[in-house]
Amino acid sequence: MATEEQKKRNLVRMYKLVIEGLAKGLYDLFGESSYAVMHAVGDDLLEIMQKEMGLEIGGENVHEELIEVGRLFVDEFGFADKIEIAEEDDGHAVVHVDGCHGYNLSKAMKKSGVEHPFTCPIMNVMAAAMRKNLGKHPHVAIDARDDARGSKLTFTF
Repeated sequence: MATEEQKKRNLVRMYKLVIEGLAKGLYDLFGESSYAVMHAVGDDLLEIMQKEMGLEIGGENVHEELIEVGRLFVDEFGFADKIEIAEEDDGHAVVHVDGCHGYNLSKAMKKSGVEHPFTCPIMNVMAAAMRKNLGKHPHVAIDARDDARGSKLTFTF
C-alpha cells in the first residue's frame, strides 16, 4: 500500500495527466481559440487571491499588481521559485518565471502537439488582472525558458 507521500505524488501525477489530456483535446478542437477557455480559470483564481489573500486589483499601477500576483504564486501557492516583471510599458509586459511547477506539464503539452501551452495559471491570472484593471484583453505569448525551468510570458494590449 502506498504511503501518504506516495499517494500525494500519484494524485498530482493523475491531475497533470487529466489536464494534459483535456488541453490536448481542446487544442485539437479549437486551436489557438483554446486560450479563451482559460479565462474562467484566471478569473476564478484571481477572485480567490482577492478574497482570501488580500490582492487588490483596480488601482492605477498595473506593475505593482502583477508583482503582487507573482508574489502570491511564489509565497502562497509555492507554484514557482521566482517571478519577476522584466519590462513593462503602455503596450506590453514581460514576465519571467523561474522554477515553475507547471514546467513539465507545459513541455509535455508541447510534445503532444499543443503549440502554445495555455493552461499556465500565472499567465491566466495575470491576464485576468489586466482585463479587470485595464478593461483590455491582452494577447499572450508563452515561451519556455529551459535554463530556468520556467517561462517567459509576454502580454501585449
